[in-house]
Amino acid sequence: ANLHDPASALDLTNIRTSLQRMEDSIIFSLIERSQYKANLAVYNPDCSQLGPFKLHQLKSAGSNGCLGDWFIYQTECLHSQVRRYQHPTEFSFFDPLPEPTLGSTSGARTDRERILHEVPKAAQVNQQLLDIYRSKVVPALCEDGDDGNHGSTAVQDVHVLQTISTRIYYGLFVAESKFRTETEKATALIKARDRDGLMAFITKTDVELKNIQRVILKARTFAQNIAGGEEGQLAPAPSKDTTYKINPEFVGAVFRDYIMPLTKEVEVEYLLERLSSQ
Repeated sequence: ANLHDPASALDLTNIRTSLQRMEDSIIFSLIERSQYKANLAVYNPDCSQLGPFKLHQLKSAGSNGCLGDWFIYQTECLHSQVRRYQHPTEFSFFDPLPEPTLGSTSGARTDRERILHEVPKAAQVNQQLLDIYRSKVVPALCEDGDDGNHGSTAVQDVHVLQTISTRIYYGLFVAESKFRTETEKATALIKARDRDGLMAFITKTDVELKNIQRVILKARTFAQNIAGGEEGQLAPAPSKDTTYKINPEFVGAVFRDYIMPLTKEVEVEYLLERLSSQ
């Protein structure tokens, strides 16, 4: 998003383009995670390898002390220093984080007109995402068992989770855009504290169905196993023998059952507090 230009950042066509690019990143990250077994030991609390000092630091940030959380928190500490979490649609899984003191000082992350109003705590759903990813997505995506690649698993988990998280919070731009476009209708729903009405306000079922089908088609394309190709061939020819690194329909289900509902939850919670920021 162009944070110097609120009209551009809140343009639904621009938002749609960004969301579609994020789909690509999410699909590729899931493909990469699937090469490792579930490796559920990465999520076991009180990882003894971290030692008492790191465990204390990690638990002070709200973690159960697992190795996966350590990789997330350390990555976020690094990203925080270069102002990642000053972007209006970026939220960390853990805190506190180091002060943002590195990188550009041109004002791109600071001296600008605010695009979003205050984002309430109820609209910050990273812990829900973390639980869903570890308890539902990983067991369905990855082969059961432990292959010992705990470090690689934790690194790839960070990539998957941050990519999905960014996609979810980008819905804040959608909510703000719709509020500004239909202010009178949105204001009435907000004043009435009408959650169901706000959910209907932001939901376009036909668009969601098309988005899911697009995601499945992308997953079929990106995840296809290609043994070889003919000279001049531009694309593989699908057949009954075509195999995939991951199940494309499962990727569609991840969007339908988890990413889209969390996105809409974020949007509704944001809108419910939209007037209190004025």
